[in-house]
Amino acid sequence: MKQIILSAALFFAFLGSVQAQSGVEIRYNGVGNNLAGSSLDLYLYGSHPDVVAGTIDIHFLVTNNTGADKQWKITRKEISVPSTWIDQLCWPPSCFPATDGLFTTPSTVGSPAPIVINGTSTAITALGNLDAEMKPRITPDPAVNSYAHYRYYINEGGAYVDSVDIKINYSLGIAAPKQTPVLTLSPNPADNYVSVAIGTTANATMKVVDVLGNVVLTGVITDGTETINISDFKNGVYFIQVESSETKLMTRKLIVRH
Repeated sequence: MKQIILSAALFFAFLGSVQAQSGVEIRYNGVGNNLAGSSLDLYLYGSHPDVVAGTIDIHFLVTNNTGADKQWKITRKEISVPSTWIDQLCWPPSCFPATDGLFTTPSTVGSPAPIVINGTSTAITALGNLDAEMKPRITPDPAVNSYAHYRYYINEGGAYVDSVDIKINYSLGIAAPKQTPVLTLSPNPADNYVSVAIGTTANATMKVVDVLGNVVLTGVITDGTETINISDFKNGVYFIQVESSETKLMTRKLIVRH
């Protein structure tokens, strides 16, 4: 009897874990880790290169891996936002002023919610094929050091399928605390090539170090990702280190196996 009860418990735990997989993938700047169900922390200041005319555009690529085409809207919720901040929400095919504490993008005849094709980030709307890019456009108060917390839900027929949070620390200074970048290597183990992706900065220095501490390769990541040729590397363990003026040093272990 105990074995039967235990088996049933394991079955329902497994079922719950399967149902918890939403099939939604949300990636900052289209690269790095899947942030669905988690948060993105940003440290910004008035002269930060990503703040243009006082406004920051935050780019997420939303991918549908649910097994079926989905017509999704986005619901933006203010968790903790200064009253002097303003924001918009861009979701195919348009950008919309995000009014009130809870705002949902429209789904009307004139402005339909996009249909995101299963297995892709391609959104079909009345305007044709568009990438399913969710772009919060946020304008902080330029006169006050402040903090804001937003949440963005993937909305299917009024039901919240998944979400991502944005937490912004805004400073009036000319420098910001160093961030910890999101660094991913793919594939790993690798044979001839490995893709290095970093989601929190567009410009970073990179070096590859062997287990003895010797630097075997250096480079620069200029567009958030860089593919490096490791076909001449010996089999073994290496460490890829990435750092910029705005981020802390991040190290990932790479296994080379030819």
